[in-house]
Amino acid sequence: DARDALLLARLLRMDEISPVRVPTVTEEAARDLVRAREDTRVDLLRARHRVSKLLLRHGHVYYGGNAWTGKHDRWLRSIRFDQPGTRAAYEADLEAVGFAVSRRDRLEQMIGQLAADSEFTPVVQRICCLRGVSTLTGFALAVEVGDWNRFTGASIGAYLGLVPTEHSSGGSRRQGGITKTGNSHARRLLIEAAWHHKARYVAGATM
Repeated sequence: DARDALLLARLLRMDEISPVRVPTVTEEAARDLVRAREDTRVDLLRARHRVSKLLLRHGHVYYGGNAWTGKHDRWLRSIRFDQPGTRAAYEADLEAVGFAVSRRDRLEQMIGQLAADSEFTPVVQRICCLRGVSTLTGFALAVEVGDWNRFTGASIGAYLGLVPTEHSSGGSRRQGGITKTGNSHARRLLIEAAWHHKARYVAGATM
C-alpha cells in the first residue's frame, strides 16, 4: 500500500535495499533437471530400502560383496517367495528399483550433455578441477548458485548455510552448528565433495 511504497522509497534512497538476481529461463530449466535427478536419487534410495527390509524380514541376507551391483542384482532375481502376496510385493519393489535406475541414468545422460556443451560449460569445467567434484556435482553447483561473481570466499558460505550459528551478547560469543539456510541441494553437494576431498590423494584412472 502507500505506506509500504513510502518505506521502500526511503530504503532505496539510503541504499539499504539489496539487489536480487533473477535466474534466466535457461537457468531455471537446468535447475529443474538437476532437481529432478536429486528427487530420483531419493526415490531410488527409498525403493532399495524397501527391498532390503522386505528380504531381511524373511531371513534373506546377502553376503556376496557390495550391494546393488550386477552380482547382487542376479541374487535378488533368484529369490522366490511361496506366498503370492509377498511375491507380488517383492516384484513390485524390484520393479520400482529398476524404474528409478532407468530414470536416473536418463537424467544423468542429459546432464552430461548440457555440462559438455551449454552456457554452463566453462563454470562446470573450472569447478570440476577441484578434488571431490565430478560432472554431476559441478553442473548442479553451476546452475544452483548461478552468478558466482556475486560472492566471495566468505559470503558464499553464509549464502549456503555453511557458517556457524552465533549467539553473542556483550563480550561473550557463542557459536553452534551451521545455520543450514539457503539452498539445501547445493549445501549437500559441497559437504559430500568436502568428504571426498578429505581423503589422502591417490592418482587413479581419471586423475
